[in-house]
Amino acid sequence: MYSYERIKDNNPILAATYREYFERWFQNHGNNYHHDNNDPTGFSNPYTDDMCWIGLTLLRMSEVLDDNKFADTARRLYDTYIITRKWTDDKGTGLPWNNENNSNGRSRNTCTNTPGCLMAAKLYQKFGDEKYLSDAMTLYQYAVKNLLKADGRMEEPPLTYTQGTFGEACRQLYHITGEKQYMQYAEKVINYTITSNRCLRNGILRDEGTSMDQSIFKAVFIPYAVNLALDKDADNTIRQNLILFLRKNADVLSANLNRGAYPEMYCSYYWGEKFSGGVASMGAQASGASLLEGVTRMNLALDNH
Repeated sequence: MYSYERIKDNNPILAATYREYFERWFQNHGNNYHHDNNDPTGFSNPYTDDMCWIGLTLLRMSEVLDDNKFADTARRLYDTYIITRKWTDDKGTGLPWNNENNSNGRSRNTCTNTPGCLMAAKLYQKFGDEKYLSDAMTLYQYAVKNLLKADGRMEEPPLTYTQGTFGEACRQLYHITGEKQYMQYAEKVINYTITSNRCLRNGILRDEGTSMDQSIFKAVFIPYAVNLALDKDADNTIRQNLILFLRKNADVLSANLNRGAYPEMYCSYYWGEKFSGGVASMGAQASGASLLEGVTRMNLALDNH
């Protein structure tokens, strides 16, 4: 979608191909497994976090394509299948990981509540319904009280995708409310990710694992980190450090990619080394593409200002 925005005006053939991808993904319900047969959206899922990622994708598609059918679907998915799962105790109100009525399924973890908070904030921005802003603040409060550590970690271990998602949720809440505390939390969790050795290896983002889920984490973090780097309301020192950090990561990855050679044409799990063979992970390719596209977007925006 970010690539589509960049090329749509000067490469109509590729833009049309992208639009076909988007439409096929939507019509095929993203190959969503195990959805409720009575679900008119086709995107419901036993795992609440998966529905939140789907919902965020739908909302982004609506922004990129200026087509409300995607946002309307996200809204129905959220209203019917996501927020209806929330539950409350003395810790507050949060979203459970899945719909199983056991301690594991009912756990209100970061990977569910941070995209849930962001989705609610974006639904408020799209539709203006106060209930979405109320939900976003409720989930934000749950995250700050129960999931955020004093040093800026979101849960343990700190993972790029949840760091980035909560940072973006806070940044969006800042722009909705104008309250500086939200931007300060956005800065804190994003800055932790680019400065803590828990998230880094040799100064660039570490390998977070070889499963499909783990290898795609960085693909989620990068666009939200770029958004903060380009946000003129953010602390200027943090912005400048973030710009340098993202460019360094892109330079290192580029130095370890060779599109004319096999298997060096593939992106490794860790950007500081060449891919040496075996099965190339689609998640790792998504993360590498996200980095290069994100830094391109950032550089173009900075050049234009």
